[in-house]
Formats: sequence, structure tokens, C-alpha cells
Amino acid sequence: MIDTHAHLDTEHFDADRAEVLHRARQAGVEAVIIPAITIDNTETAEQLCQEFDWVYRAAGIHPHHAKDVTLSQLEQVEKHAASDKVVAIGEIGLDYYYDFASPAEQQKVFREQLRIAKRVGLPVIIHNREADNDILRILEEEQDGSLQGVLHCFSSAVEVLRRALELRMYVSFTGNITFKRWTNDTVLQAVPDDRVMVETDSPYMTPVPHRGKRNEPAFLPYIVQRLAQARSMTVEDIVMKTTQNAKRLFGLAVCITMLLGCLANSRLYADTNQSELDSVEYIHPYPRVLGVGGLAGPNTIVETQRLLALDRTQPLSYEGIPAFGAMAVWEFADRWMIEAAYVFSENRKVLYDPVANPWGQQNPDRYHVVEMGIRYLFNPYSRVVFYGFLGGGSLWVSRDGGPLGAPQLAVTPGIGLFINISTAVGLFVPGGEWRLNFLLSEEERFITMGNGERYKAQISTFLSIPRFTVLYFPRW
Repeated sequence: MIDTHAHLDTEHFDADRAEVLHRARQAGVEAVIIPAITIDNTETAEQLCQEFDWVYRAAGIHPHHAKDVTLSQLEQVEKHAASDKVVAIGEIGLDYYYDFASPAEQQKVFREQLRIAKRVGLPVIIHNREADNDILRILEEEQDGSLQGVLHCFSSAVEVLRRALELRMYVSFTGNITFKRWTNDTVLQAVPDDRVMVETDSPYMTPVPHRGKRNEPAFLPYIVQRLAQARSMTVEDIVMKTTQNAKRLFGLAVCITMLLGCLANSRLYADTNQSELDSVEYIHPYPRVLGVGGLAGPNTIVETQRLLALDRTQPLSYEGIPAFGAMAVWEFADRWMIEAAYVFSENRKVLYDPVANPWGQQNPDRYHVVEMGIRYLFNPYSRVVFYGFLGGGSLWVSRDGGPLGAPQLAVTPGIGLFINISTAVGLFVPGGEWRLNFLLSEEERFITMGNGERYKAQISTFLSIPRFTVLYFPRW
């Protein structure tokens, strides 16, 4: 998640900024943008941007201060726009609710800062309170095709939204959408997927269930959750879309998959008052418990043959051998799965010893592998999940149609990914992975060379099996 608007440079956070940012990180916030209120006091925001590579800032003058704005201050806004980590001009706009400056004074400063944004090529972060018509009018007059930005803390009517979208604006929602008095779900539903973002407006607009307390970026999941409920989307989809939009508008270079797994941090929701949330429940977007499925892939069997009499080592590999099997998994914790799998391969490429088998190749070698291990999910709440696997296994080989040999133990590492696809009957999870089986013991066999000579060899083996998998998790 990206908190596109948090005033972490204000005095409300003087006592515990580092702790606030640590809690934000734990909650799944991968970037924060600090909008400016004035241009005369930017030291705190600049310092936070230097200390935390995932904190960014904007430069601008809030409409509350429009009455006293000087030409020098506007020049400072433009100068700051060239600074490292400044990604927008803002917070700028109009506020007719308070009377700190006249409408004419606010409009002049707003227009000047829009022009600065166009000159420096940055988006704008717009404050709008009871000034819909003038905001839209000035944006239309200043729009030359290069102006983009966001109407933050959006709560206007759908008609205002439509005009703002036509003017290349995004909109962002904050904690007020969780309040009981919020009645504007229509606008939450009307925003296109590629124009919506989220914010906390910390320390203000604290979402339910923490109303009355200081707001902070760690509370962003409550806003995401409420937006997902209103739009009939999964929490994960809202996270993905709002994050992509924030990156696109502000040009942020942060990793989209880095902390999605923290989205459902149970401690964050532990004290949630469901009556305050108006019956909106947090639901794991992709619940997985017990799953069964199959796998298929091309097996490569690699043998290192050490010829004892010649004291010589030679490699041999059989590539592209079909492998298929079955698997079952149990997700016993957010990031952990236990997996059991059976894999069968039939090797028809092997060359047999003509002395041991005078009739030539009559039957293929058959490999039976049983694997047991643990998957660690790096981002368990994402649609696309990346994981690592570590376990062990046993290999039984039937050579030339003969009986199964003694089991050989193996160490089995692997990496992979899967995709969560929700349906009415359960969760379908197609995936792909690459897994190796390193045998821990060597096998002794006779090897016939091209000149017909036979040598006893000690053979170490590993199996490389890129595989396609599919799992089904029933809806319990």
C-alpha cells in the first residue's frame, strides 16, 4: 500500500516518528508521501526523506496560508521542486470552509502553483473544501494537456468526479469513508480502477475503529478494506490498483510486491469494533487451507559417472523426460505450507549394458519420487505469490522393467510462484516451479563404453524438474 498523503512532519509526531514509520511498515505500507503545508518549514520532511528511502515529499503552500504568500515563497516552491524525493506540488488548492484567506487570495496562489507544476513537470496534490466549482474552473483554465494531479480526501458528488476525471485528475480517499455519517458510496463505486488512490491524511481523518485518536499510516488498511467493500473487490485488488496508480502519478520507484504480505497483520485488526465498522468484516482475499492437485513437467536426469578402474569421471544427462504426479498442501500459517508430492517419470532414452541385457532396450527405466517439505510464501495475500521450497524425498528406480531398487534419500530445494483464482466453488491455484532432487547416496552400476568395454562405475544423480502445477482449495 502507498499512503499518498500523511503529514508526518507536523508536531503531532514529534515524540515517535520512527515508531510510527515502523508500524506503517509492519502494516504493509511500502511508501509514504508527505505533503507540505508551508514552504518555510521543510526540514523535518527533508530529514525523513533522507533517513527512509521509502518516504517522499511534496512542495507547496496550503490555502490556509494564501493570505501571506510572497513572491519569494513561490520561488522557493519552484526551487524545492527540483530537490531529490520531491514528487509533487502540494498541498495546494482552495478552502472556503475556513476564513484564513479570501477566495480571491486563495485562487491566485492556487493558480500560480499550478503553473509551477506545469513548468517543473510534477503532478499536484489538491485540497478542496466547499470549493468544487472554482477548483474545477481553475483546473480547466490551466489545463494545457500537461497538468495531472489528485484531489485528495475526495468527498464531492459524482458530477464533480466526472469533471475531475476529464481534467486528468485522480482522486484519493481517506478515513472519512469509514465514518457512520458517510453516505456517498456512489462516488466510491464510480471511480475508474486506474484513477483511485488511498491516503490517511495523518494525523487527521482517523478511520473507524480508532476515531478520536491520532491518525497514522499504519491505519491505512482500514481505508483499503472499506473501499474494497464498497467496490465489491478484494482487498488485494484494491492494494494492487491503488499502488500502481500512485506509482504512475508520482513516479515512485518502489517494489509493488515487497510488503503486500503484511496487509492482514492480525494485531492491527485485533481491537476492531465490528459495530463501529458497520458490519464490514476483514476477509482474507485468498483463503487457503487444504489443497490437492497435480503437476507435470520435463524431467532432466543428470548422472555423474565415476569409472573406478580408469579413475575418470564423465557426465551424462537425459533431458526432456515427461514427469507427472499428484500433490497435497496444508497452509498451517500465513506464510507456511506443508506439501507432499508424488512424481513419476519414464526414461526411454537410457542405453542398456548389452551383457546384462542381450536383447537390447526392452523396457524403460521408471523413476518414482516422493517429496515432503515446506513452502515459505513471500507475499501470501497477493494474487501472484512467490515462494521457496525446502524438503526431502525418496527415489525408487525400476531399471529395464525390473523390480524397484532400494529407496535413495534426496534433499529437495525449489522456487516457484502460483496465481490465486477465486471461483464460486473454491480457489484454483495454477503455478510453476523449478525443483531439484539431489540424491544423498551413490549407486554402483556397470557402464558399457562405445568400444564395448565394461567398467564398474559409482554414479551420483540429481533430478531437475521444472513443473507446472495446479491446486484446488475447496470453499469450506
